[in-house]
Amino acid sequence: MAIRGSIDRLDELLLEGWAVDDDHPETKLAFDVIVNDKVIGRFVADLFRQDLKDAEIADGECAFSFQMPQFFGRQDLANLKIRFADSNLFLTLPTPTSTEELVRPTVSRFGGLWVDRTDFLDKLGLKHRTGKLNDALAARLLQFARDGFTVIEKAVQPKLVDRLRGELDDIWHTPPAGLLTETFEPDGVMRYVPPDARWRAGRTKLLDIYTHSDAARQVIAAPAVVEFLAALFEDKPKAFQSLNFHTGLQQPMHKDTAYVKVDGNPLALAATWTALEDIEAGTGELEYFIGSHRAPDFLFGGFSKWMENFSDEHQAFLDSVLADAKTYQQTRGKFLAKKGDVLVWHADLANGNPAMLQRDKTRQSLVTHFCPAKLEPFYRRSVKHEGRSAPSCDFISQYQAVK
Repeated sequence: MAIRGSIDRLDELLLEGWAVDDDHPETKLAFDVIVNDKVIGRFVADLFRQDLKDAEIADGECAFSFQMPQFFGRQDLANLKIRFADSNLFLTLPTPTSTEELVRPTVSRFGGLWVDRTDFLDKLGLKHRTGKLNDALAARLLQFARDGFTVIEKAVQPKLVDRLRGELDDIWHTPPAGLLTETFEPDGVMRYVPPDARWRAGRTKLLDIYTHSDAARQVIAAPAVVEFLAALFEDKPKAFQSLNFHTGLQQPMHKDTAYVKVDGNPLALAATWTALEDIEAGTGELEYFIGSHRAPDFLFGGFSKWMENFSDEHQAFLDSVLADAKTYQQTRGKFLAKKGDVLVWHADLANGNPAMLQRDKTRQSLVTHFCPAKLEPFYRRSVKHEGRSAPSCDFISQYQAVK
């Protein structure tokens, strides 16, 4: 065999190029695409390209174009291999420049933040010694790296919380155009609809309230919270999804990385849970497995951090969270917050809500997901509404422009 060819494009969307066996140009070469030692597809170099014909290469019919699976992340390029079909011979691929940060050793094969790196303590010490972190922030980051969360007490002033709650009351009765809820009311079927006060206390989440509310943006970007997130991300935080709850929802223990997608680095993600009132036990309070962010990755389809396209594996994923808690002796914690307290949690911290024992009680809260400003949530590949930038925090939404 006298094989020659070229990789002309290699990214999270497409693999393109050409390949030919000069000794047998009529034979169309087939290749397997492998990620983390699992075959995710096969292609044949049999497409026509005029430039190849002009160069007298196999009559131009030796090109290939392989579309990556939906929700294939840039981080997976570092683990991608191309093999001659049904053989042990591999192509030499160019090194993707976008994965430079991901090759540093981290707890997860998918990368993460600097607190997830094996040299975290060394870097934390250097940041502290050089004055980039004060004592309190260094201690908080150390606790976050160990436990997977931190609680910032009284992060939001009570008057600001009350102002937001007043706006929420108005919004539920006179919703602004474009604002949506995700609800399972009244019949258990999930739908996205405008706010309807009849379902506020049900299985309903008000989505991205910060698109219309300055008070919500101030709550989300409370100074102590964005200071911590900026240190965690080594970048300005970007809020890209928020969920407002009036009452608690029962949810199994899960990890956000299965559903909330940051392009290029699934673990460049953190979330906040802001209490808009004092939270009582039995109202569906937030629970979490302490230290669960350091458990092994669950691989959907054998290679992905994200659940899309692998919904049949969802129960196995949820079961693995409980199994890991037992294997690694992860203690269950509860966030019984006071109004204005904020819990910040790691992308892979297992969290959920127990059964509601006090169904007549509210549990008003605001959950927000963040990534570093330099990155984007996956939805920005196809939806790019205008965002809003502030010195301390950026805001974008999947559903509409940020007013």
